[in-house]
Amino acid sequence: MTFFSTGIAALVTLAACGVEQTQSLQPTSRPTSAPTSSDPAVALLDRLETAGNLLRDFRADITYYLWDSMLERREIRGGEIVYVVSPDDGSRRFAILVTSVSVGNRRNNQNKRYVFDGSWFVEIDQDNRMFTKRQIVAPGERFDPLTLGEGPFPLPVGQRRKDVLARFEVSVLEGTRHEVLARFLEGRKVEGLKLVPRPSTPQAKEIAEVEIFYDAATLLPVGIVLTETNGDRKTVMLRNIERNRGIDESKLSIEEPDPKEWQIDVRPWVG
Repeated sequence: MTFFSTGIAALVTLAACGVEQTQSLQPTSRPTSAPTSSDPAVALLDRLETAGNLLRDFRADITYYLWDSMLERREIRGGEIVYVVSPDDGSRRFAILVTSVSVGNRRNNQNKRYVFDGSWFVEIDQDNRMFTKRQIVAPGERFDPLTLGEGPFPLPVGQRRKDVLARFEVSVLEGTRHEVLARFLEGRKVEGLKLVPRPSTPQAKEIAEVEIFYDAATLLPVGIVLTETNGDRKTVMLRNIERNRGIDESKLSIEEPDPKEWQIDVRPWVG
């Protein structure tokens, strides 16, 4: 299951790589102690939770960088993300459509789609006619693939305040030291949070810190940097966000193609 388990480790292979060496625009943060409504970080989490409850769907153009600290290599993937919340039970689906991959100075077009439908994770490689389908959630159970520290993709949407505070120490950010993200956010009205895993949590084993910047108007994330304890760094940037305008359901389809023309691998849940 390459999308989840290759060198990109715990994050989706949508993207890639490695960005910049950290420097300029040093952030100013105010650590959170006891969670109170007067705390600016907790107040922002409250607003984010409220906004998440009103979210039905969104789509955005996405750029995802991966910096591999051991190989000192960067990889960049570009494409589109679509995300839907079911009005019936609150379950979540998302798809990532990859259209380009850059490794070093070489850029190639690509036609891949990764879809999670709440239970099944599907990789559709249009170029090579390969369809891979894995049931990664037990039947009858629910999983949010975007939850920080649990899901494969660092894009926190609709997270509850109490869940975030249970896993992370939270502070307000007024800037970022990461050059690529700083350039991307320049001129944008954003609100930022820094999340550091609490020592007793499983997240502390792999995550050093997370920086998240939200659009001030929509409160949707537009820039995220996740730094791992081994020095690897994942940066996600979203552009042209459309919120609650409906989604092209064909992008979320996991219908199996013609086995005469495609290589198909389907694996149900095995426990």
